[in-house]
Amino acid sequence: MEDLKYQIDLLTALNERLLASEKMYRHIAEMSGTLFVYFDYKCSPAKVDLVGPWDEMVGEKIANHPYDESYMLNLLVEDDQDKFRIHMLEVEREGLETDSVEVRSRNKRFWFSCFVRVTYDDDHNPVEKIISIKDITKIKMNSEELEYLAYYDSLTGVYNRNYFVRKFRDMCELADSEKVSVEIMFVDIDDFKKINDSIGLLFGDELVQEFGQYLKDFNNDDTIVGRFGSDVFVIAVYNPCGQRSCDVIYRKIQERLRHTFVLTNKTEIMISVSCGVAEYPDAGRTALEVIKNGEIVLYKAKERCKGGISYFELDILNSFLKSVSLEKQLKEAIETNGFQLYYQPQYNASDGKLRGAEALIRWPDPEGEGFITSPNEFIPIAEKNGAIIPIGNYVIKEALKTMSDWRSKYHIPMVLSINISAMQLEKENFVDSLSHMISLYGVNPESIEIEITESVFINNFEDVIDKIKTLRGLGLRVSLDDFGTGYSSLSYLKNLPIDTLKIDKSFIDTALKDDSSGIIYESVIQMSQKLGFETVAEGVETREQFNYLRDRNIDIIQGFLLGKPVSKVEFEKLLIRQTA
Repeated sequence: MEDLKYQIDLLTALNERLLASEKMYRHIAEMSGTLFVYFDYKCSPAKVDLVGPWDEMVGEKIANHPYDESYMLNLLVEDDQDKFRIHMLEVEREGLETDSVEVRSRNKRFWFSCFVRVTYDDDHNPVEKIISIKDITKIKMNSEELEYLAYYDSLTGVYNRNYFVRKFRDMCELADSEKVSVEIMFVDIDDFKKINDSIGLLFGDELVQEFGQYLKDFNNDDTIVGRFGSDVFVIAVYNPCGQRSCDVIYRKIQERLRHTFVLTNKTEIMISVSCGVAEYPDAGRTALEVIKNGEIVLYKAKERCKGGISYFELDILNSFLKSVSLEKQLKEAIETNGFQLYYQPQYNASDGKLRGAEALIRWPDPEGEGFITSPNEFIPIAEKNGAIIPIGNYVIKEALKTMSDWRSKYHIPMVLSINISAMQLEKENFVDSLSHMISLYGVNPESIEIEITESVFINNFEDVIDKIKTLRGLGLRVSLDDFGTGYSSLSYLKNLPIDTLKIDKSFIDTALKDDSSGIIYESVIQMSQKLGFETVAEGVETREQFNYLRDRNIDIIQGFLLGKPVSKVEFEKLLIRQTA
């Protein structure tokens, strides 16, 4: 009896141990995200057991059913049942784990990978089979998301920069083999910074998103669209011809831009775009070279006229390369004090006495005679890249130092004119800095004349007017230079706190040839003098011009006729003659 009780206790213990093991393995299987299906062929019909999260995979609660392959198939939509069956057979035959397979149940779509193992007896009859089906839906979806982020711009849905470059390179390689071309067009929203400032960054992003989604519609087998920056898009067209070309796309874009973009806050925005087009292989030997040249064409297009389209030309590239070279040399010249001031004399028209001089910057060639280039070329570059600030500081410092030196040597009453750029005047500490340097060099403020152009008033009229008034309050004179160019207006002169009006050379060039221009010139002189301004005629080169201006009571003459810009040493010779 005791032996029987011992046997019963032992079997009970073993059974409990087996149940505990089975429970543990079921938990492990369910936590693993893998479904295990076990077939025992020794039973007839085959015993089937299922362990794992099949509920999660198919998206519905599975009751206690006889789990066999037919039941599993019935959980899938009909179109995917054959796919599942064929896949299982292939896995069993090959004995390898599969890549991801997508199937759909009645409630969800999911991906799985599977592995099948079958054991056989000595007669090669199947004994048991284990199928592992791993749910890789989350992995697959994460992979797709990462793939999307790797290839597409998250804001607009077009290709991102890196993937566009890769696709464009592939286009160029194919074009080589098929002896065709590939066009690339850069598209940039004009004045986007101002738009952003006016509507805010979030709505600025929304505008970019809407425009990008519009461009996305141009995508097809032969055309790709990408986003290269904040508001810069790029379109490439393989084998452009007929209706398939950047020119046609540009016209369609222009048609769309005749209508507003309506944002979620009901704001309606009208925009314009500038475009630059380059073509492979004409615009470069490699895809990257063509992309670089396309960007250059875009920026040149924006410089010429916003809202238009420009095409790659060798002259554009050469001009850009020259500009880049000058920019580099400018930086070196600033670091090594490679500039020099020249001085052009100004004379009173009535008596021919020296009134003063205008300080003019020059960039001498350190390796030879002459100059590297004229101020007309390097000053615009300096204004664009910010180098005008250190250059302007050099001019002020050197001019004041020279004026102090001349005052102590020659004791001649004269006025020294110094050109000031808009960027310098916009600096918050400009007035204080200038006042400090005038005191430092012991220069009489009344002998200094600050020359400005009308461009200084564009960004902040009231602030500039306040600074000019402050400068005049310190005793400095203020001259408006190049009057007659740009947006010159006689009506607004009365509102400007200036002392001198410099009339541009273009007026005198036409005044003697054209009666209408002569009438305007005379009117400017008379009106300026009635407003209390001194008048200066720039660019006087002939005796005929001189006599014409003197007869019309111009105050001051400046030009090659009476004196070219010369170095400090040469100008001092003029001062010595004045004191003799």
